[in-house]
Amino acid sequence: MKFNIFKNRNFYILIVLLVIGSAAYYFGTQNTESSSVNKTLQLTTVQIQQGDLEKKEEYNGTLRQTNSKILNSPISGVVTFIPEEGTIIQFGEILFAIDNKPVILVEGSVPFYRTLDLNSDPGPDILQVEQALIYLGYAADSFVADDIFDQTTSDMLNKLYIDYKIETKSEVTPSEQVAINLKQTEVENIEDTIDSGGTTITEVNDKKKKLDDAKEDAIEENAAWKAADTAIKDAEESLTLYRDETNPKTKEKKADGTLDAAIEDLEQTIEEQKRIKALEKGKESGIDATEALAIETAQKAYDDTLKEYNEGVDQVAELAKAKEELEELKLASRSETFSPTNAYASETPIIVGSYINKVGSAVVLNSQLYNISSIGIEVVFQVDASDQETVALGDNVEIELPTDERVPTVITFIDQVVTQTQTGDFIEVILEVLNPEEIEAYDQAPVKVFVTTEISQNVLYVPVNALIALAEGGYALEIYDGEVEGSTFEGESGVDTIYVAVEIGVFTDGFVEVIGNIAKGQLVVVPR
Repeated sequence: MKFNIFKNRNFYILIVLLVIGSAAYYFGTQNTESSSVNKTLQLTTVQIQQGDLEKKEEYNGTLRQTNSKILNSPISGVVTFIPEEGTIIQFGEILFAIDNKPVILVEGSVPFYRTLDLNSDPGPDILQVEQALIYLGYAADSFVADDIFDQTTSDMLNKLYIDYKIETKSEVTPSEQVAINLKQTEVENIEDTIDSGGTTITEVNDKKKKLDDAKEDAIEENAAWKAADTAIKDAEESLTLYRDETNPKTKEKKADGTLDAAIEDLEQTIEEQKRIKALEKGKESGIDATEALAIETAQKAYDDTLKEYNEGVDQVAELAKAKEELEELKLASRSETFSPTNAYASETPIIVGSYINKVGSAVVLNSQLYNISSIGIEVVFQVDASDQETVALGDNVEIELPTDERVPTVITFIDQVVTQTQTGDFIEVILEVLNPEEIEAYDQAPVKVFVTTEISQNVLYVPVNALIALAEGGYALEIYDGEVEGSTFEGESGVDTIYVAVEIGVFTDGFVEVIGNIAKGQLVVVPR
C-alpha cells in the first residue's frame, strides 16, 4: 500500500478548492446583500503571523513497544512469584522468584554472566552492580562506583541481600577452614624444598656451551680446507678493491697497464682455491668414536643440569600458584557473593507481558516464564524510495497519536534496502518516541507521521480559510482595520474591510504563506 496518497500537497489542494467555493459564495453575498441580512457564515478575525513555516508530508505509521522478548528462568525450581500482566517493573523491583529466591531488575546493558566476589577480576559487570547498589540506596554518599569488587562492594551486597531476603554469606565455615589449612601446609612444604637449594641458569648455559663446542670440534674441516677458504676470502677482498675506481692501487695499476692482469690473477686464484676446498671437504668432518663419546658426555651433563633447573623453576611456579589459591580461599571465606541468578540487567524498566508459566509451575534452567518488553516506544513507517532524501538519521519528527496528542520523535533507523511491492518501492524508517513514559500508548496502534520537507523562514502566514478566490484569478485577504481579534465580526465587507491581493507559498498544518502588501499583526476576516 502506498503512503503518499495522504501527503499534504494533495490534501491542501482539496482544502483550497473547498475554501475557494465557500469564500466565493461569501464574497458574492457580501456584495449583493445589505449588512442587515443574516450572513450564512459566522465570521471572526485573526492576526497575520510572521515566523518560520514548515512544509510537512504526512505518512501512516505504526506504534510499537521496543525490545520485546521472553524472560527465562536462570535456575530450576518452582515459580513462587510473578508480577501481574501489564505491570511496569521499575529498577530495584522483583521480576520473579523461583523457590522464593527473588531476581531483582537493575539498570544496565551488560548481561550478568559470572559469579562475583573478592577474587573476581575487574570488569564492567562489577561497575554495573555497584551502580545498582548506589541507585538502590546501599552506598555511602562518598562511594564512587568502579570496576573492582572490594570489601565495600561485599558489605553493600550483604545489606541488600538481607532486605530482599536473599541468603547471605555467613562466617568462615568448618569446611572452608579445613581447605585453608590444607593449602597452607602445601605452601610451607614447597617453601622448604626450595630453601634446600637448586640449579642456576648460569650452570645450564655453561653446560650448553660445552655441548656446542664438542659438536663443532667433531665436524671441523682440515687445515688445507681452512687455508683454501681463507685464500678465497682474501682474493675476493682484493678483487673488490681493484674494481673500485677511487682506490689508489687501482689507479696505480691502471696507469702502468697491470690492472687487468692483476684482476685476472685474482680470479684464477679464487677458482683454484675453490677446487682445493671441494677436494678437501669432509676429509676430517666425520665424527669418530672419541668425538662421539665427548658429545654424548656433554649432552648428558647438559640434560641433567637442565632437568634440575626446570624442577626448581616448577617448584617456584608451584609455590606462587599455591599462595594465590590460599589467598583466594581466604577471600572467598569472608566475601559476599553476587550470582548471575540474583539480578537481571535492562536499560529501561520492563513491562510484564503474557504468562508462559504461572505461579506454582515447576521449571528447569532457561524455562520460559513470561513475555516482556521495555517501556521504550518506537514508530515504524514507510517512505517512497524516490522520497528517501527527505529523511535523515537524527531528524526530529512529530507524530499524532490516536488520542490526537502530538509528541516528538527522532529518526533512529533508515533501511538501506529498498522493499519492492506491486504498489511501489519503499524504504522503512524507525522513529524513537522521546519521553515515552509521559504518554499512554498501545502496542501496534496506528499513528500519523509528519515529516518536515521544506522550511520557509520568517514569512507572513494566515489560516488557509482566510484565502478568498478572486474572479479574475489569484487570491486575496479581507483586511479589517479594527483592533479586536477573535470576536465575532459584525462589520460590512467593502466598507469596514478592504481586499488585498496576495500570492501564496507553503501550505502546512492549516496555514499558508502569503506575500503581498500586508504586514504582521493586521487583522484578517475568516469564517469562525
